[in-house]
Amino acid sequence: MNREAQKFSERLNTALDDAGVPQKGMGRQSSLVRMLGVSHRVAKKWLEGSEFPPTSKMVKLSTLLNVRSNWLFSGQGLMRSNGEEVHTETEQEVYRHAGELSQEAFEIASDWMRLPQQQRVVLRKVIKELGLNQA
Repeated sequence: MNREAQKFSERLNTALDDAGVPQKGMGRQSSLVRMLGVSHRVAKKWLEGSEFPPTSKMVKLSTLLNVRSNWLFSGQGLMRSNGEEVHTETEQEVYRHAGELSQEAFEIASDWMRLPQQQRVVLRKVIKELGLNQA
């Protein structure tokens, strides 16, 4: 499998999660088919990381999912241009520090990366409040 297409698939699935599109196995592929007017076979290839969409579909995807096309295509730059987040967190960051983390911390970090941005913001506030109440 093409490593760059796999990375694209991870970003696409992150953006779909963030947009509230149903999870894989629960209608994600069908949602992508309806959004872009492509076949199920093509949508599956994009979601599983075996193929890139053509540029026209990439631009439409980025518009529909409210993400920057450069980020979606290459992983470079900000995920969004509206200042909603400073930098995109990626699973690569978790894996780069995996040796420094306990198994539990690694699993939590991996789960965190799959959460939509809105849920991350809420959880971050809860974690900070819990830490303040411990003191």
